[in-house]
Parts: sequence; structure tokens; C-alpha cells
Amino acid sequence: MKSVIFDMDGVIFDTELVWKRALEKINKKYNLNLDDEYRKSICGKNELLIREELKLLFPNLDVNKYRKEIYDYVNNEIRLGKYNIKNSFLEIVEYLKNKNYKIALATSSDKARAINMFKNKNIDINIFDACIFAEDVGNMGKPNPYIFLCASNKLGCNPNECYVIEDSINGLQAAINGSFIPIMVIDLIEPNEYIKNNVQYILDDLKEIENIIKWYIKYQINRYMNKLISKW
Repeated sequence: MKSVIFDMDGVIFDTELVWKRALEKINKKYNLNLDDEYRKSICGKNELLIREELKLLFPNLDVNKYRKEIYDYVNNEIRLGKYNIKNSFLEIVEYLKNKNYKIALATSSDKARAINMFKNKNIDINIFDACIFAEDVGNMGKPNPYIFLCASNKLGCNPNECYVIEDSINGLQAAINGSFIPIMVIDLIEPNEYIKNNVQYILDDLKEIENIIKWYIKYQINRYMNKLISKW
């Protein structure tokens, strides 16, 4: 393993709570019968796909206006700093860099919003060796694996050499589709049967990733030693 690709919302920042509040408020305003299961189903999904699906569900809805109000709410909360860095993110980044892992950011958010989110929390986004934003993938966002393939390409790694850290079903499905090694860090969404059957690591905290890396290093050392012994 050579690298780790991070999602942003729900993995680095607790902003899924902000999106949850936004959807509840704007859905009520528009009298849309969309429950929390709907929110979970679109978490991490490409914005163009979300809008196309809404047009089919609600033909009379001004989808662009509706989604703009949601984004305006979220962006205002971000501007006011009403979100936090997830536990252990900075620690795990330091640990990975000390172990010479390359790291990337792959987010469905647009570049300007992502940069502002890191800046507001005094984090230099250049801690990442590569960044992929919504503008970079067009209509090929999650669950399409293209966003992660772009990130691994920038890192100079094959998908099977990259861990992908995600909290959403769509993001994890994208990692699986692209032959990456997916790690689910639970935020507001619990793993469903598909995730339980296809994701090797399901964690409660980013800090636990350190144990995965330690295990892998130990595994590689044992493998190397066994090869030496067999030659002797």
C-alpha cells in the first residue's frame, strides 16, 4: 500500500450534520416529502445526478432553485464556522506522512468551498499531495469511481495500492467499483448489507486507521522474512 485517499464531508469535517439541517429546513419550505433515508441515498453522490433524479420525482419543482437554497444554507453555515474537524484527522495525516504514504483529497464539493473549509479551520489544503474536486469530474462523480481514479493517477499509484476513506454508501461503492481498498469510517450513515459484504474495514474513528497500517507493515515484514527463510 502506497497511499490514502480521503473524502471530505463526513470524513475530515462533520459537515454531514450541516447538510442534514439544510435538507430538513429547505424540504419543509418546499413541502417535499423526502425523509432521512433520501438524504443518506444522495450523500456523496454527483450533483448532476441528484438534480436529474429530482426532476423525475418532482416534475413541477424548480430543481435548480431548490438545490441553490440548500447550497446557500450550507455555505453560510461554513462561512460562520459551524462545523468541526473530525477526531484524529490531523493525527492520522501526520502518522501517514511519517510512514511515507502519499495522501489525496477526493471530494464531490466544488474547489472554492473545499478550500474555504480548510482555510476556516487553519489547515493548509496543500497537506495533500493531490486534490480532486467536483469540477474535475463533471457528471462522472460518485458512485462512478472516476474521482478516485483521477486521484490515484495524480499520486502515481494503482487503485489496489490505495486505501479510500469514505463515510457514504455512494463513495464506498465508487471505491469498490474502482478496485480500491475501501475503509468506511462511520459518521451519520450505518453500513448496509452491501457495505458489510464488500468493505474490509468498518471503523468508528479515523484513529483506527493507524492500526490497519501497523498490521499491514507487520504483514509485509513477516512475508519478507518468510521468503528469506525459504531461500535458506
